[in-house]
This record gives sequence, structure tokens and C-alpha cells, in this order.
Amino acid sequence: MPRLVFETVMPVPPQALWEFHSSVQALTRLSPPGASVTVLSDDLEVREGALHVLSIRRGLIPLSWEALISEVVPGRQFRDTAVKSPFKYWTHLHEFLEHPSGSLLRDTVDFTFHLPFMEGLLAKDVTKLFEHRHRVTREMLAGSSLGS
Repeated sequence: MPRLVFETVMPVPPQALWEFHSSVQALTRLSPPGASVTVLSDDLEVREGALHVLSIRRGLIPLSWEALISEVVPGRQFRDTAVKSPFKYWTHLHEFLEHPSGSLLRDTVDFTFHLPFMEGLLAKDVTKLFEHRHRVTREMLAGSSLGS
């Protein structure tokens, strides 16, 4: 099973990362380039047992994504595990850690795909997605008042 870990130092405290990543704005702003995300859940609170339901459209292809939220430690971490997605298995741990320059954003993703020979190609796509997510997070938070 592929495991990918992405880390970026952010110029804000961990609580600011938590607040941003716990928001609906993060779901839409951090989506893949060229994709649109429609939130189908009434409740997108990051809390233990919450189910976030999304529709993601890339080109003409709509994808359903349902993620169960767990391992919630407010201000520090949460995990989303896909219960419905294009992947056979997907779990994503979001961590917001102390760092001398502000905080460290760490995303750990474990996944398998229905066709194992595709996992290498998908790992490249997932890497591009998380590079994009970290870049956008840094740009948004560097210019915000969340770090104040």
C-alpha cells in the first residue's frame, strides 16, 4: 500500500492551520486544479464521527467522495477516511505541529486502488495534488490575519 507524507513549514501557529483546514473554504480552495467541489453535507464540522459528502467534478466526470472524520484532536490533527471514493482504500491524516518558524503541516496519505498496477501513476497524481494543497495553504495563510 502506498504511503505518501508531505511536510511544509507554515508561517502561522498550528491553531491557524487547524482553523483553515477545518473550514469549508479549505475544501474548495485546496481542490485539484481544474476540478470543482460541491459540498453535499449539511454539516462539515470537523468532529469525531462526522461524514463529509462531496461531489468532485474534473471535466465531464463527476466523482462522489464520502469521508468519515476520526482521530480528532482540536488544534492538532484529524483523519479523513474515504467510505466512498474512486479508491479502494484512502485515509488521510492532517497534522498541525509546532515548529520554530510557526508550524509544520504534515499530511500522511495511505491508499490502494482497484487496479494495483495503477498505483504508481496515482501516487504521482496524489503527490501533485498535495504539492498544490501545501502551496495554496502557504500562500493563503501568509497573507491572512490568522497568524496574528
